[in-house]
Amino acid sequence: MKQFIPTYLYIKTHNITGLKYFGKTSNDPYNYRGSGKHWLAHIKKHGNDVSTEILGYYTTKEECQRVAEEFSNNHNIVESKEWANLILENGLDGGATNRTNYSPHTELAKKKMSDANKGRIPWNKGMPGTTPGNTKPRSEKTKELLREANLGKKQTQATIEKRRAKLKGHLVSNKTRQKLSKAHTGKIVSEETKQKLRAVIKTDAQKEHLRNINLGKKASDATKEKLSGKVVVIDKQGKIYRIPKEQYYSQVGPKSDWEWVGHKSSEGVARKLKMKKPST
Repeated sequence: MKQFIPTYLYIKTHNITGLKYFGKTSNDPYNYRGSGKHWLAHIKKHGNDVSTEILGYYTTKEECQRVAEEFSNNHNIVESKEWANLILENGLDGGATNRTNYSPHTELAKKKMSDANKGRIPWNKGMPGTTPGNTKPRSEKTKELLREANLGKKQTQATIEKRRAKLKGHLVSNKTRQKLSKAHTGKIVSEETKQKLRAVIKTDAQKEHLRNINLGKKASDATKEKLSGKVVVIDKQGKIYRIPKEQYYSQVGPKSDWEWVGHKSSEGVARKLKMKKPST
């Protein structure tokens, strides 16, 4: 008898057509597409623009089965045209099973498979932009058409909120950080982007989070060398820079006429307030 695995019961709704699908999975219900034939064919035809609602997470077989069968019957998911289900969902059949029920390959079988594939050239060797399982990589023409079709499109606030709710509390792994760091190494941030980032007002919770993750960190010798001999200033347009001390102290005349002043000085604070003050 199969061991029961804690299971999610979910409802998926196609955002374009409105068709619904009720199912179960022991994996991530947001990434899992479902297993219904009609549902998968519908996604293939209309695209995977789907919303997921979690009905519940169940750790006992009896409770999961009871809720699944009640929901299936109450919503008549097989007969109703609003649902893509072809059979009643009982919360037990299909889906993932305990891996201990599978027999692992013997060492002899592994060697036979290895010998059979030895010397074969992978189908995607030397092909840029392809991954294992991608038998039809997009051509440059297709990529350009997709780029043009999506150019200027903005995500709706609802989509942004869904993604924010999904990622809330998730921590980025060190491996992901390394990939992001490598991808952005050498890239130069435009002044426009810098100003946009400066304009973002951080909440107290964000400030506290940043303070905690940087607490106890020490600047490297390279960073110290880079910052040595510089001062943080604000110019007349309210932009903040780091400039050499020699350049800062070479200014003459009243401080109010200086191109750059200390960003925490009284003149600097006045410039910040002036930039934040709404124009009338």
